[in-house]
Amino acid sequence: MPIQGFEHAFREAQRLVAIFQANYDHFTSAAYQEAEVRNDFINAFFIALGWDVTHQEQTNPFEQEVKVEPPVATGMAQRRADYAFYIEPNFRDPRLIVEAKKPHGTIATADNYFQAIRYAWNKQNPVAGLTDFEHFHLLDCRFKPNIDTAISQHVERFHFQDYTDREKFARLYWLVSREAVGADSLEKYAAELPKPQGKAPRRGLFPGAYKGIDDAFLEDLDGYRLALARAFKSRNPDLDGETLTETTQRTLDRLVFMRFLEDKLIEPAHFVARFGQHGTAWHDFIAESRRLNGIYNGIVFKRHGILDSTGFQLDDHAFAGICGDLSHQNSPYDFNSIPIHILGSIYERFLGNVIVATEKRVRIELKPELRKNEGVYYTPDFVVSYIVENTVGKLVEGKTPEQIAQMRFADISCGSGSFLIAVYDLLLRYHLRFYSENPRKVAKGECETKDGVLHLSVEKKREILLNNIYGVDIDHQAVEVTQLSLYLKLLDEETIASARGYQLKIHAAILPPLDRNIVCGNSLIGRNIASERLFDEEEERKLNPMDFKDAFPEVTSRRGFDAIVGNPPWGAEFRAVEKRFLDKAYTLNSGKYESYVYFVEAASHLLRQGGRFGMILPSYWISRSQTAALRRHLLTYIAPETFLVLPDNVFRGVKMDACIYTGTKGGSGGKAAIAEIGVGELAACEKPGYLARRLTKVPVSEWTATPRAAFNPRISAHDLPIIRKIERGAEPLDNFIELTQGLTLYRRSTLAKEFGIKRADEIVKKREFHANRKKNKTYKKELLGKDVERYFVEWNAESWVSYGPWLAHAVDERFFQGPRIVVQKIRNPSLKQRLVAGYLDDNETYSAGVLLNGIRRPNSAISLFFVLALLNSKLLNFWYRKCILDVSIRVVDLEQLPIPPLDVSKASDKKKHDVLVTLVQAILGAKEKIHSAKSDRDMGFYGNQCASLDRQIDEAVYKLYGLTDEEIRVIEGGSPHGPPNYDTPTLKTQLKPKATPKHRQKMIGDE
Repeated sequence: MPIQGFEHAFREAQRLVAIFQANYDHFTSAAYQEAEVRNDFINAFFIALGWDVTHQEQTNPFEQEVKVEPPVATGMAQRRADYAFYIEPNFRDPRLIVEAKKPHGTIATADNYFQAIRYAWNKQNPVAGLTDFEHFHLLDCRFKPNIDTAISQHVERFHFQDYTDREKFARLYWLVSREAVGADSLEKYAAELPKPQGKAPRRGLFPGAYKGIDDAFLEDLDGYRLALARAFKSRNPDLDGETLTETTQRTLDRLVFMRFLEDKLIEPAHFVARFGQHGTAWHDFIAESRRLNGIYNGIVFKRHGILDSTGFQLDDHAFAGICGDLSHQNSPYDFNSIPIHILGSIYERFLGNVIVATEKRVRIELKPELRKNEGVYYTPDFVVSYIVENTVGKLVEGKTPEQIAQMRFADISCGSGSFLIAVYDLLLRYHLRFYSENPRKVAKGECETKDGVLHLSVEKKREILLNNIYGVDIDHQAVEVTQLSLYLKLLDEETIASARGYQLKIHAAILPPLDRNIVCGNSLIGRNIASERLFDEEEERKLNPMDFKDAFPEVTSRRGFDAIVGNPPWGAEFRAVEKRFLDKAYTLNSGKYESYVYFVEAASHLLRQGGRFGMILPSYWISRSQTAALRRHLLTYIAPETFLVLPDNVFRGVKMDACIYTGTKGGSGGKAAIAEIGVGELAACEKPGYLARRLTKVPVSEWTATPRAAFNPRISAHDLPIIRKIERGAEPLDNFIELTQGLTLYRRSTLAKEFGIKRADEIVKKREFHANRKKNKTYKKELLGKDVERYFVEWNAESWVSYGPWLAHAVDERFFQGPRIVVQKIRNPSLKQRLVAGYLDDNETYSAGVLLNGIRRPNSAISLFFVLALLNSKLLNFWYRKCILDVSIRVVDLEQLPIPPLDVSKASDKKKHDVLVTLVQAILGAKEKIHSAKSDRDMGFYGNQCASLDRQIDEAVYKLYGLTDEEIRVIEGGSPHGPPNYDTPTLKTQLKPKATPKHRQKMIGDE
C-alpha cells in the first residue's frame, strides 16, 4: 500500500478533529456507541496514518495488515483486541494492538488499561494503544498485567485537540503510523523507556516487572506444580516422584486446556472460576474433566487411573487457590492471544524439571541428564520457521491437498512439539491458501465461511493432523505436551458453533486420538535388544525401546518419512549398557558418544529417497576429526542444500556455536548427486521472522576433496582461492611447535577431601585457593587471559596457582619453563583478530585453562619469533576466522594452522625467516617500552613504532605466502562474507527508516 506521508495524515487528522469538535456533545453522549465511533472516526484516523483498515489495497483476506474485530461484548472480556496491526509478510505476529472504546465516560480506567495491556503482553508487544478518538493513550506492556497497577502503566497521552498541533501529532505519527511501525518504532521506543533501579525496583507497582510471557508463565507453572505436588503428597504419602510428576502435569494440562476453551469461546461458560461452588474444587474439576472428555477426547481429559479414581484425596484448599489464580477473573494470561508456539517453548523448559519426593517432602529438580548442561534450551521460533519452511514448505509447494495427504513429516526427538506445531501450522496455511485460490476444488466439509472469511473446517484440520504429523520422544510428559499443543492448534479459530456442529455431525468426540502419531519411545534403541539379551527388564523399561516398523507401519511400508526436522539432543550422556547397543547399531560416531550424531544417522535411514532433512546442530561437527564419518555420510547420502551458521548464544545461556543443515536424501541409487550448497548465516530480525544471508554457492566437491571432508560456511566464493593458496604446500603448525592446553584448576572432589565440601565449593566458585593458603615452592604466578596481548605478556593479576596434586589436569612442567608462546583461549568471534599470541621467557609463570602454551619442537629450525609473527598476522587470522568455527581457541585447531615449510639452510628461505624474526624482536622491545613509559609522549612514540612494525610484519607474511595485491585487499578490507544475497521474508517493505526524535521537526518542516 502506498504511503502518503506525514502531511497527508496531518491534514486528515485536522479534518476529523473539526467534525468531532463541531458535534462534541453528541459524540461524547451515552447514546453514541463504540461501533459508531469506529466507523466515523477511528477507522478514518488509522487510514490517515497509512493503515489499510478497510482493505482497499490488501484484498486477500489471508494477507491483510489490519484485522478489525467486530465490537461484540462477551462478558468481562472479549475474544480479541479491537485492532491488530501487522507488517507484510508476517501476518501471524501483530506489531501493534489497539483497543477501542466509545467516547462517553472516562477512558483511563483500570479495566480498560488492563484489557489492552493483557492483549498486548500475551502477544509479546511492548506497547499497546487505547483510543476513543477523543483520547489516544499508549501503554507500557512489558510488565506482567496486574489490574491493581494497570492504571499506572500509561506512557503517552494525546487529546484529540493535540492532533491539530504539528509537533504533538508528529510525536504520535512517528510512533503508530504504518510508516513508523514498519521501521520498528515501537520496539525502539520501548527500549528507551525507563528501566527499574535497584535490587527491588518499583516494589508493589509492577510485580513481575520486565518478564516476558514465556518466563512469567513458566515461573507460575513451576509454582503451581510444586503446590499441586504438596497438595497430592500430603494426603497420598505413597506417591513417588515419578507419579507426582505425571499427575501434576496432567492436572495442569487440563486446567490450561480448560482456560484455552474459555478464552477462545469454544466453551460458552467460565467454569474454572466456579470450581468449588457445587462441592469441593477438586470434585467440580473432575466432573468437568469427565464432561469435556465426552466432547473432546484426547490424552488430556481421558480417565487417569489415579486422578480420576473415587478414592483420590488432596488438600482442596491449595487446589482451589491454583484454580482461582488461573481463572479468567484473576489471571494475566489470555489463552486466545498466546501463540501456540510460545506455549510450546514454555513447556519445553517446564519439561526439564521433575518432582523428587521423599517420605515427607517434595521438591522440583532438573532432570539428572540435564544437570550437566544446566537446563533445557528451546529452539527459537525463527530457527524453527526457517527449517520447516525449507524442508516441508518446499516439499508441499505446488502440490494439491490430495498429494499432500500422502506425505508424512516427523520429528524423532520432538520434546514439547515446537517443530511439529510449526509443520502443522504451515500445512494449515498452505491448504487455506490453496482453497482460497481454487474455490472450485473445495470438497464438501473441507471449508466453511466465518465473518465472510474462508476457514478450514475442524474435519479438514483433523484430517491433516492425522495424515501428516508424526513425532517420537522418550519422555512420556513430552509426548503429552506435544499432543496437547497440537490439539490446541487444531481448535485455534474455532467457535462454539463450529465445534459443536462438527461433533453432532460425526457423533463422536472432536479431537482425534494421536497415540499412533505421537509416540513415547526411544528413537535410537529398538526392541531387538530383548532378543539380544543386552539388558534386564528394569533397564529395558528405562530405555523404553521402540521399533519404527511397529510404531509407524504405514510410514515404513512407504519406505520412510518425506521430511524429518528437529533439534536433536546434544551432549546427552549414555550409560554403559546403552553404549553396548549403540556400538552395535550405529557406525558414524567416533570416540566420544555424541547423541546428536546418533539422531542424524537414524534420521538419514528413516527418510525415503527424495525426502528432506533439516536439523539444528552444534557447529563443531563440520570440522572436528571425530565427526569426519558423519560429514562424509551426509555429503554422500543427504544432498546438502543450505548450511547456515546461527548467532552466538542462540540458546539462552549456552556458549556454543550452532548451525542449520538442510538437504535431500539421494535418488533411487541411494547416493546424493554432487551439488552446490548455499552457505551463510541466519539471524532473527528486530521484527518477527528471520533474515537469511546467503553468502555464496559452494560446490560440495570443494568439501569432499578436503582432508576429513571438513568445510566451513564462512568461506565465500572469493575467499576460497585465497584459502587454497595459503594452504598450498604448507605444513601444520604441529610439525614445528608442540602445543598443549594450560592447567585445569582444582577438582571439587579433590579439594573436598582436604578442605571439606563447603570450603571446596567456595574455592572453586571464587578461584581463591592460591590466595588462602600459605605460599610454598609449589606456587607459581597464574597467567590469566587478560595478561596476554599481541606479542606481549605481563603478569599483573596477583593471581597464584599451586602445581599440586589437587589440580584437575596437570601439564608437564617443561611447558611452563623457558621461551614459549601463550595464546588466549577465549576470543570474541565477531572480532577480526581471533588469535592473540604473546611471548614469555621465565620459569615462574604457569598458564591455567584460559591459555594454550606452545614450545618449539627440538628438531625444528624455525624460531619461536617466526611462529609468533605468523600467529599474530592478519593472514593467519583470516584463515583461522574462516576455517575454524569454535569460539574457544583449541589445541587441535591451532595445530592445523598452515605454515610455509622454509628450509633455513637455503639462503633465500633463511632471509625470509630472519626478516620476521628481526621485526618481532623489535616489536617486543617496543612493547616493553610502552608498558614502562611514564609520559604520554613516550607512549605515543612507541605505540606508533609498534603500529609500523606490525604493518611490516603483515607485509612480510603476505610475501611469504605469495599473495597478490587483490588477495591482500580481500583479507584487509574486503567483505568477510562476499556480496550478500538477501533472502528476507520479513524485510520486504520499502519504508524509509524512522526519523530519530532530533530530526523529526526538521523533516516535518522540509515536507
